[in-house]
Amino acid sequence: MLEFFGFIGFLVMIFFFVYPLLLGARVKELKGRLKELESRIDELESEKFVSVSKETQKTQGPVREKKSTLTTLPPPVPEFPKKREPSPILEPADSAPSRSLASFWKSPLWEKIEKSLAQNWTGIFGTVILVMGVGFLGIYAALKMSPFLRFLMVLGIAGGLFACSIYLSTREFWKQIAYWLRSAAGAVVLFACLGSVSFQGMKWVETESLGLLLVLLGVFVNLSLAWFASFQKFASLHIVLSLLALAILPMTDLVYGVAIGVSVFGLFLSYRSQWEYHLIYSVLSFAAINFLYREHVFSSGASPESVGRMYGMIGTLLVGSVSVLVHYRKVYSSQKFDKFAFLSHFISWFATAIGFAFYATGSKWNAPILVLAAIFVFLHARRARTVGIRWLYLTDTLVSLGIACLGVVFLSRWELHYLSVNLILSFLFFSFFFVASEEKEKTLMRVGGALLHFSLFFFLVLLWFYKTEENGDLRSFLCFSTSLGMISLSLAIQILDSTRYSDRLNSWDDIYGLSEKLKVSPAGILCGFLVSALCFETAGGIRDLWILSCLGILLLFLRQRTNWNGLGMGMFPFTIAIHFLVFSSWENIGEVDRFLRALPVIFFCFSAIPLSKIRGADAGERYLSQPGVILFSLHLALQIFVLGNPTSSFLPGIVWLLFSLFYLEFYRFLIEKKGSLSIGWKRGFSEAAPIWASFALVFAGLFLGAHILVHLQSEFSVGFLKVRLLVQIFAICAFVYWASSSFPLVEENPIWFRNCLPLFWELALVVLITAVSLEVPNTWLPVAWILLAFLTEAVSRTALSVSRFHFYSLVLFWLSCGHTAFLSSSNATPSIFWADQEWVGGLVSLFFQTGYLILIYLRPSFLPQSSEGFPLLVDRFAGKIDSRVNMMIFYPLFITVALFLFWSFDTAFLTLLWMTEVFVVFLVGLFLRESHFRYVSLTAMMLCLLRLIFWDLSKSSTITRAFVFLGVGGILILMNTLYGKYKVSEGKKSDVQ
Repeated sequence: MLEFFGFIGFLVMIFFFVYPLLLGARVKELKGRLKELESRIDELESEKFVSVSKETQKTQGPVREKKSTLTTLPPPVPEFPKKREPSPILEPADSAPSRSLASFWKSPLWEKIEKSLAQNWTGIFGTVILVMGVGFLGIYAALKMSPFLRFLMVLGIAGGLFACSIYLSTREFWKQIAYWLRSAAGAVVLFACLGSVSFQGMKWVETESLGLLLVLLGVFVNLSLAWFASFQKFASLHIVLSLLALAILPMTDLVYGVAIGVSVFGLFLSYRSQWEYHLIYSVLSFAAINFLYREHVFSSGASPESVGRMYGMIGTLLVGSVSVLVHYRKVYSSQKFDKFAFLSHFISWFATAIGFAFYATGSKWNAPILVLAAIFVFLHARRARTVGIRWLYLTDTLVSLGIACLGVVFLSRWELHYLSVNLILSFLFFSFFFVASEEKEKTLMRVGGALLHFSLFFFLVLLWFYKTEENGDLRSFLCFSTSLGMISLSLAIQILDSTRYSDRLNSWDDIYGLSEKLKVSPAGILCGFLVSALCFETAGGIRDLWILSCLGILLLFLRQRTNWNGLGMGMFPFTIAIHFLVFSSWENIGEVDRFLRALPVIFFCFSAIPLSKIRGADAGERYLSQPGVILFSLHLALQIFVLGNPTSSFLPGIVWLLFSLFYLEFYRFLIEKKGSLSIGWKRGFSEAAPIWASFALVFAGLFLGAHILVHLQSEFSVGFLKVRLLVQIFAICAFVYWASSSFPLVEENPIWFRNCLPLFWELALVVLITAVSLEVPNTWLPVAWILLAFLTEAVSRTALSVSRFHFYSLVLFWLSCGHTAFLSSSNATPSIFWADQEWVGGLVSLFFQTGYLILIYLRPSFLPQSSEGFPLLVDRFAGKIDSRVNMMIFYPLFITVALFLFWSFDTAFLTLLWMTEVFVVFLVGLFLRESHFRYVSLTAMMLCLLRLIFWDLSKSSTITRAFVFLGVGGILILMNTLYGKYKVSEGKKSDVQ
């Protein structure tokens, strides 16, 4: 097996020595052919030029003398024969795939990959394979030679490779191969030195010092080759091989020191020639050495204060500092972003950070050291800005911020709570943001502002986690003090915004572009959340509520004076928090205590109305007082219920109705006095005028709810009057006052409010109907309904605005008729008092119904007279019955009389009474000259005759039968006589016409 490996190695050597000679012969042959082709082309061009010149001379005639001119013609350009283009070759139909494949191999991506493989990796692979071949040859020679002779043999191979590289470097075509052979020679020398110390079969050095000296000799050879290398790939190869050789050796402090020296040397090469990839390889290789040395240090059980840790930190500091400082030169001066330089610089910082993490001791003194290092890096980054390397200035500035953050986080080793650490971090981000603003660097401002806002928000998250801990108490001094510190920081941001950066369109810390018109500060919004957190850090007593309310009022006043609109938005969560604090213990206290706890919040909400002025970028001022009015009114409605309900269930509804009138009058005052109220803090009340009007309606709605759910269920009386009736009388008066109120037609008076006002007439009527239905006995309800019909008819004639009551009176008339026909007449009353008899009430109602019929007949018009809103809809519906008004008033009364007669009188005389009613209907038809009445009367007459024949003849007595027949017969004869006269008069009118 060893012979086979040796044979393979021999073939590899022959290939590397013979193949270049073959390539050289081939190149010489190609050069000869090229020279021959060039000479033949020159001969053809010269012959053509001579023939063309002769032909031009023959064609020229005698030349005449001309006067000299200022311009001279250029000599004639000889024409050369055009090259003959080859005829196109027809491709087969299936050549499209081959063309696409050819275009793929000619793509820029594939050319880039081919170039990288051909120029770099082929050399790297060749060098590695060559070293392996030398190794295999050494293994084969181990059977025939001593270790020292094998060492000399490998050195001889290295010398041969180096000699070949020197010879080939004189040839232009072979320079690339010469460089790789030189690198292979260095690698073989390093392999020979390392094998003499570590590899079995080649090891001949037994002492450690001599072995290290021999390896250092190999490293020195590779460093020398790296120094004289013309390309960074060769220099990187030698540096990496040198560090790899040191990594193979047993790790000691001396080996680590040599690795530090090699790494610094490699970094110097990058500094000298501006090699970015070489810098990356060197830094990453040293990071691997760092890891091995860390394993060596920790495997020996070293303490945190051991010498090995110190060596590791010093080496990391030395290599890291050099790698980071490489880019601080004017050759990198550019305002554009250099991605390769940035990548190498970032990897340098990353490797340095990993190196320090390897040897971390966990000492509490790491925090101040890191902070000092951050300050140094931050100040040194300013040098990059001076030189003009913007990307380096930004990168190292952000790195310094990261180091400072790490140092602040390590303050927890000084037993600082994480809330305090977050507070210090917030002040750090604030300082960074301020410095970036002073330097007018937008990128750093965005980073600093985002981190500052995140730290303010993250403090709220930490408070939540602290609350969920086993011993977490938000009322501790730690939470209270850190919260005050965060609030002070957020206010400091806005103070700087309004003083130093007042000329900006948007807020100083508004890196998100929230608003340029209102200058909304994100820190102000977060300040409101922080103050909200402060609410939960108090005991929640009445005194605390007063303090928090006064603090909220102070913040509102400060916001208005300074135009901190972000703080104004932040007051919304504070308002929610303080309300939650008020209602958290609501169920366990009495009514008075509830009012006392809510009183500070009511005072705060009321103060928010005048303290709501905001100013935009266009210098316009307005008041955002609507939220304050809403909260104040809701509190007022709630406290009325809380304080009034224990005293009397009637009281909250009555007070709500009173406040609806108060709000109505206050709204009228705001509308009428708008000119005088548009200046100063009073404008906050006037600009919320629609909200006051809305809550006037809300209070009225609350009364209606209380009246339906509470008042109507109560039978409590005061004397002979029920309280319910008194409340209803008061409600009717209040609703009439509402309905009769008038407001100017201005923009501040919305149309929906104007449309709601007339509906209070309907509300008053509904309450009146409800009161009548509850207080009037059932016997006299038909009379009450018809009297209400008279009342509504009278109201409709007094004012045009309530003309729809004309229709409502007709509805009440129908209700009275229906009650008389189907309810009153059919009930049997056992009482002996005549006033309690159902027929008495029905007879009285019929009398008034007849009077109402005459009244409506005299004013039959139901045409619409309203202009807008719900009244117009009612009038339109009523207008549809205007052409049928006689049918709508006469037939209900006729039906009512018929049923009343049926329920109230003896059946023996019922046919005579109905026949009398039929005669009345017949007369009405003749009088109104409407034929449908006559048709109805004749139909009813036929029904009466059928009853007379089939009922009265069999059921009635003789005397009763005689009176009925006489009456019916007389009525029929009278009807016939009247109908004859009616026909005669109609005939005369037709003749006249």
